[in-house]
Amino acid sequence: MRLRHIHLPFCSAQALYPPYSLASRVQEHLRRQLLDFKDKAATSDTAAAATTAAAASHSHSGSSHDGGLPPPPPPPTLLSFTPLPAFTLGRRQTAPLSESEMARLQEPLHVTTSSSSTNTTNITPLPVSIVNSPRGGLTTYHGPGQTVLWPVLDLRSPHHKQFTVRCYSRLLEDTTIATLRSMFGLAAFTTADPGVWVRRPHLLLSGQHVREDGEPGAAAAEAKIAALGVHLRRHVSALGTAINVAMPSADVVDEQRNPWARIVACGLEGKVVTSVAGELNAASRASNRQQQQQQEHQITDDGGAVNNATPPPSLENGGHVAAERAVAASWAEELARRIGVEGVDVVPEKEVVSLLADLVREAAAVDGDGGGDGSGATAEEQDFVARMTEQLLVSSSS
Repeated sequence: MRLRHIHLPFCSAQALYPPYSLASRVQEHLRRQLLDFKDKAATSDTAAAATTAAAASHSHSGSSHDGGLPPPPPPPTLLSFTPLPAFTLGRRQTAPLSESEMARLQEPLHVTTSSSSTNTTNITPLPVSIVNSPRGGLTTYHGPGQTVLWPVLDLRSPHHKQFTVRCYSRLLEDTTIATLRSMFGLAAFTTADPGVWVRRPHLLLSGQHVREDGEPGAAAAEAKIAALGVHLRRHVSALGTAINVAMPSADVVDEQRNPWARIVACGLEGKVVTSVAGELNAASRASNRQQQQQQEHQITDDGGAVNNATPPPSLENGGHVAAERAVAASWAEELARRIGVEGVDVVPEKEVVSLLADLVREAAAVDGDGGGDGSGATAEEQDFVARMTEQLLVSSSS
């Protein structure tokens, strides 16, 4: 068995991102496939046991029954995407948001959209949604600059490694830590707080005072680089992790540009959120400053200046768009290895868009018949699918 990887397409240059609700719709479809298979398998097992008992009591007939091979189970699947801006409210968010809080969160977010092919960037205002999530915790953010990774697995499946709830949470953490290390050389880790974190040695190099836990002011010694959330239904997983690839740094206090400035992320007071680009760029600047200081006091044996080390690659000016996709691919490979399957099968973009179109069409039809439960396709979902379908037609004809 292999891991199926469904990556929802997006186009930063056109500010075209899948709505969070559409990703949730795909996840529920995949989850329903696994749950339906488990129901049918349980029914088949019961029927097979009854058939075996009946055959044993009538063994004198000499006949046998071959019900054929059971259908294969749906493969374990990773759903990855970079969504339109969305604040998600966890189950601990018991108090309803006030009208002013809702209005503040839903103010358009001014996002840097970029094209790696033309090396251009623009500031684009994007709509912000507020979504209730089945995960634990309080409020967090998902949107451009992030790679969201949702595995849909049966934790009790005999076709790959099996996991307890705690072991599955550790699987998400370890897969994220390994990906950050292999792709960017970042030494991430876990703490008593949820998520994946990084230490910030560049603050020491730059001469900033680093606070200990609970100490007010100055800069935080640790920062959260990835959020985790888990929801299980009969051992079938939903949600997962979100890695901050290229997002505004913690010192950007403008709420129009920085979504983290609008909330206390996951309810963790005094904690800082960071991103891969932020850590790499800050560490590079601090390292260059340190080397420059050393050059003032050191010369080489031949009298020349000490050479600066090559800084890590930048994720700015469109580079983060490719990085977000690469993070998803690398995370998928790491997950496949850790759950013990043979590899990864990436679903072609044309098939992904076709699946999205089918799901949106079905939801719209059910809602139109009056049999919906309020989960009908939104205008944003329909617009995204229409624009993506148009893009595929244009690219296939060119």
